[in-house]
Amino acid sequence: MTGPCALALVGLALLGLAQPSLSQTAHECQALTDHYLEKHHKEAVPYTGSNMVYFLHVPRTAGRTFHSCLLKTVTHPARRCPKAYDHLRLSNMSMPNCYLLSSHDDFSVVSMLPPDVAVISQLRDPLDRFISAYEFAIEVAARSLRRPKNYRKKVGRIATEDVWPWSYLIPFFQEDMQPKVAAAQAIAQPEEGRWIEVEQDGERWYFNKALNVSRWNLTEEEAAAGGGVLPLLDPYDNQLVMSLKDFAQHPIAAELLHNGATFQVLGITNYSHWGDAGAFRSCLKSYDSLRDQMLRVAQERVRRFSHVGTTDRLFESAASALVSLGYSTSSPAYSGGDDDVAGSGGVRRRAGEGGGGGQGGRGGAGGRAGSGLAAQMQLQAKLVREARQRLQNAQRELADGIKGSLTAEQVDVLRGRVEALRKSLIQAQDKLASLRDQLPQELGGRGQAADKGSEAVDNVFAAQGARRRLMGAEQEVEQQVEQQPLSGGQEEELEAGGQQRRLLATNKISVATSDAFGNPLDLDFKRIPNSNVGNEFMRCASRAQQRAATRREQSLAALCTADGRQVSFSKAARKRIPADVLDLIRSYNTLDTALHRVGLGLLDARLVEQKEQGLYADMPKLPADDAQDSGLGARRANRVVKPRDERVGDELR
Repeated sequence: MTGPCALALVGLALLGLAQPSLSQTAHECQALTDHYLEKHHKEAVPYTGSNMVYFLHVPRTAGRTFHSCLLKTVTHPARRCPKAYDHLRLSNMSMPNCYLLSSHDDFSVVSMLPPDVAVISQLRDPLDRFISAYEFAIEVAARSLRRPKNYRKKVGRIATEDVWPWSYLIPFFQEDMQPKVAAAQAIAQPEEGRWIEVEQDGERWYFNKALNVSRWNLTEEEAAAGGGVLPLLDPYDNQLVMSLKDFAQHPIAAELLHNGATFQVLGITNYSHWGDAGAFRSCLKSYDSLRDQMLRVAQERVRRFSHVGTTDRLFESAASALVSLGYSTSSPAYSGGDDDVAGSGGVRRRAGEGGGGGQGGRGGAGGRAGSGLAAQMQLQAKLVREARQRLQNAQRELADGIKGSLTAEQVDVLRGRVEALRKSLIQAQDKLASLRDQLPQELGGRGQAADKGSEAVDNVFAAQGARRRLMGAEQEVEQQVEQQPLSGGQEEELEAGGQQRRLLATNKISVATSDAFGNPLDLDFKRIPNSNVGNEFMRCASRAQQRAATRREQSLAALCTADGRQVSFSKAARKRIPADVLDLIRSYNTLDTALHRVGLGLLDARLVEQKEQGLYADMPKLPADDAQDSGLGARRANRVVKPRDERVGDELR
């Protein structure tokens, strides 16, 4: 099987959905809804200065800039958690000085974090986020076109391909573009070459690859040579890679990107720590009333976050986030990248050397009581990672089998293996969650099994087994999933949460000056002299933008036709995307559109409060020396050289 149908099946296989599943019955969806509301009861709490901050990083929302250039810069190196983008390391949670954590996990991970965790996040207009994800996935996938066959990733290095959702999207686009690029570059060209139109930095000119000549203008003879001038290559609809419109309609986009921010806030992405997230997403697609209910859950959840920013107002969001976390643009800035881990650099002692558990520390008697369970959790977390890796390997093997020459029976065997491995992963995740529930509350657990031992664990597994048997029964129940109104107690709780959020703007947050054991931090360790977090954020964000532009041009240079035309994403090219394609993407992202509106409203309200109390200050302007494009030379290296002759008119444009 070849063509779009085969690619669709490959995409589904990579996601573990080798064939479209039937809609869940109303009875099954009601059971899943009940289980979701029971399992995902934990919510974020306000930030006090002594509790953990978890940055829920929604992909393509400038989250990397927000985390690296702002959050890490303002956080003392001794209070940063180890990196967790490739997978969550539960051993992070047992480190007393782990106070700033960031990952692409969805909200389901909050159930595995300390009980007093505060959450912050960035949202983005879903149309812009989807287009940005399409561009980025193609950019990274294009790098494989220039890699040697014996290419091996550096040991210990976390590559983009290791991080969700790119671990799915990049192989998908690699599979799509490689044969197309090879076919396009194999087309024979006339000896004198073809003139093509080029657009860079808002300027247009002509280029002939065979002659290696650029011209602002062409003579009539040159313009007619070889069949005429070739127009710009549309980066969103060309022969080298799947078009934006086709991608928007592909199952892999529905699984990973459409309404992805809402699913991430709800904790039901395909990267969720809840094994039934996939089935629950199917329910949301089948029942409008359930979609509306879960949208309200997501909206109320983000209202509990200590900060919600938006990508389209990044600088305002960053300045507001500083105030929400008890800082200002003039607060000290600290250097350090991914090598900085929790506990490094500060003056500290072992947990048993006295000093007690400082406010917000997670050591002490509770830590000793739960040390055995913590060790079991670390082992179980390793088993979960191994189970996930086995499932992903089987999914890729299934994808290869579907596009290869395997018989239908052999493909069915592979599908059965994928399903068995998925169940094994769910069981491992359930056991990990159960162990977490047994931890003492001061270590982030619920303390449910502290006095019941293994019997409580058996009861948990028995309940899970009964629920799964219920979900496996194919009972057709002719009823619609009813919306569940909030009880009076829940409404009071939400109002209390609103009051707590309003208190954040008073900035009565104690910025930590000691570690989890009460020992003073060395506040000069890795502090950037003669600077502050505002200046460093602006410098870092500018340099990150320059590096991203350079990397993009270098990566996309390989995605070209034999005549020299390249895929080149730009603001000008985005403006030329047909309106029907934009409307199509919007129609698939109604939940994210509504959630983004809430995010904008929360940011506006918080800014009003912070300004009224004199706490907010705009980010400083970037100094002139730093504003210069230091990466310009590197960017020119992979560009079509501009013409050297002077322009004489635009008659042929």
